Amino acid sequence: MDKTLIDQLVEYPAKAIHKIGTDKTVASLLTNDPDIDMSSDEADDIFDKYLYDYGYVDDSATESRAYICVEAEATKSATSAVQNVKLYVTVVCHKRFMSIDPAKFPGMIGNRRDNIVRYADRLLNGSDIFGIGKLQLESVKTMSAPVGYTARELTYRVADFKSKSFS
Repeated sequence: MDKTLIDQLVEYPAKAIHKIGTDKTVASLLTNDPDIDMSSDEADDIFDKYLYDYGYVDDSATESRAYICVEAEATKSATSAVQNVKLYVTVVCHKRFMSIDPAKFPGMIGNRRDNIVRYADRLLNGSDIFGIGKLQLESVKTMSAPVGYTARELTYRVADFKSKSFS
């Protein structure tokens, strides 16, 4: 059975979340543990506590954390054979969690949100695990966020063959 466009809108965020969530640097920044063991239960919990395939952060959360939300949407294509999909990666960080302890993360400059954005982009930009083309960064924007949080969004574009059922 051919994959549909909706299948791709489910699979692309899942692939991005897996790639981001299995990276030690990103995991370290999310958990504030630079020595995180990537085979531990703590590393497995990253997928339940910090990474979402929808854009939502509970503004009543009691812990100061950072989150990564990944979503995809289809956009109009110039040709009938190719479809464009946009992938949105939004990093949301509580303002009390923005600072990075230089003793824990020696040599890392800037704030936690922007470093998570930086390392997520290094993992995704140019990746060929999506569609027929490489994932291309289109924009980086500061977004509105729940009270007490700040957010930055990466927007990527990828071209893929249209499914027969959507041509």
